[in-house]
Amino acid sequence: MGSDMKRRMSVVSTARTTVVIVAILFTFWLILLINNLPISSELPTRSPTGRNNNFSTLCPLISPLSVGWMDLSLIIPELLENSQQDAFHNKMKSAGLIEGGSYRPKDCQSRNKVAIILPFRNRSQHLTVFLHYMHPFLQRQQLDYTIFVVEQTDGLPFNRGMLLNVGFIEAQRSDTFQCFIFHDVDILPEDDRNIYSCPEVGRPRQMSFVIDIHDYKPVSLMFLFGGGVIAISAVDFVRANGYSNAFWGLGLDDDDFYRRIRRLNMTVVRPNILAEHLRYRTLYHDPSVDVIPNRQKLFDDGYLRFESDGLINLKYRPKDIQLKPLYTHVVVNLTEDHLNLLISRPLN
Repeated sequence: MGSDMKRRMSVVSTARTTVVIVAILFTFWLILLINNLPISSELPTRSPTGRNNNFSTLCPLISPLSVGWMDLSLIIPELLENSQQDAFHNKMKSAGLIEGGSYRPKDCQSRNKVAIILPFRNRSQHLTVFLHYMHPFLQRQQLDYTIFVVEQTDGLPFNRGMLLNVGFIEAQRSDTFQCFIFHDVDILPEDDRNIYSCPEVGRPRQMSFVIDIHDYKPVSLMFLFGGGVIAISAVDFVRANGYSNAFWGLGLDDDDFYRRIRRLNMTVVRPNILAEHLRYRTLYHDPSVDVIPNRQKLFDDGYLRFESDGLINLKYRPKDIQLKPLYTHVVVNLTEDHLNLLISRPLN
């Protein structure tokens, strides 16, 4: 009896070791894949102007530039009416922002190097408000950051998860980032004490859970985790195999990503500050979106695709990449290969 038990324990131990080794090899394989994907000869390079790295002093944990809560009900209308684009560009350039939407503090070494990824289509007014509000917001936090806007231009239904995967790949091609903040364009933080810093490895952070449309009442941990605003380390995003590419139209891509995170036993955290400092305000938009009838079936079967659907099978056609004054603009056509997964299933 004791001998049988030892044999069983040995088999279990061997199996666990094999799983760990496979996971490590898979992570390294994805990193190599990212670094060796073919890069367009037209891929722009960033100007090194204003990017001095030689600092002996780290920026403080709490930025002295913080101003706290801001009344977005007053600020947003001003931003919508403000047409002085050149004046703002010059102001940002004087502050140290360089082409491509990259910024680094002048007086200290930032503790975080962050890529802000926005999935985008047909929201130009929202994008203007976002950029004009978020650049000063992030600079007051003394972050080293770059904003990437990933725009889908094909006639296919919107695919948020796939655009975030593309943003991750293209950002890592251009530079090395500690972490990524995936951010919808129609939601803004009200208080700059809500720090857009990098979370610990293994502890992705849910950031937008105190929102005006929910009367600023904290929502459950699972609700909206993969949507709105989340922060995750580059290592953890690779481990999770990114977002699913299968969700065309809006909805359930964020829930699927939450399951990927929990499957790997990561601990989802929230900022350890007062809830009143974590408030977000949403921008109004037309609620009409592409509706895919059987996406619930895709979600229910998602666990079968965690390892085969995501960064590992991502396919897209880069159409244009430009370093604009306020952001890096990645324009892509998504391929219909992933859409075939949806079409091949019977509609409910």
